[in-house]
Amino acid sequence: MWHFSQAFVVERVAKTVLVLAALVGLSGCWVISVHPLYEDVAPRDSDIVADKAMAGTWRFPDQKCEYTLTIGLNEDIYDLHWVQRGEGCGDSPGKSHYEARLIKLDSFYFLDVSPVEEDVCNFCIPVHQISLVKFDSDSLVLTEIDPTGLRKLLQTGAVDLKTVPEDPKESIFERAITLTALPKELKSFCRRYAADKTVFNPESSLVFKRAHIPS
Repeated sequence: MWHFSQAFVVERVAKTVLVLAALVGLSGCWVISVHPLYEDVAPRDSDIVADKAMAGTWRFPDQKCEYTLTIGLNEDIYDLHWVQRGEGCGDSPGKSHYEARLIKLDSFYFLDVSPVEEDVCNFCIPVHQISLVKFDSDSLVLTEIDPTGLRKLLQTGAVDLKTVPEDPKESIFERAITLTALPKELKSFCRRYAADKTVFNPESSLVFKRAHIPS
């Protein structure tokens, strides 16, 4: 299991965090995790599942920027290709590649997204973003951990999740809440707050619609 000093984590996640931010379309503050939402050991974590219904091509409706997410499935690993086109897309990468695991905790599904191995620099940490996910034949909904809701829980001591201390100096990297909690602790948190709208705020959800490609 990985163990890191706080300074090392802040320095090394900076190389990978923007790649994941492009996926969820966030700017400024978000939540990332040093550890995944699953135990990365053999035998395979029994909470990892695979559902072909999530595979396919999805589009996020936006008048200024066209977002397309194509998801493939190889055994229990999802292959995500993110493409955005249009003048309103800003400075984010036009194309990005990720991998993901689908985790089922009780009756809720979560998507753990991280960079593919070739996009992680030497000595950098491949950070993870965790989303509550709902999907059916026509829609895919991703709801990130709400940073404001999480920060309140941490400040009041309602939850005990280890994090890298936030730096008050305004930086896009330092404004991210970086969790260093272990997978077991992350699972416990997600189980407890999956239905809590202050933690997984539906108002910030990204709702993708399946792209029906003519044959």
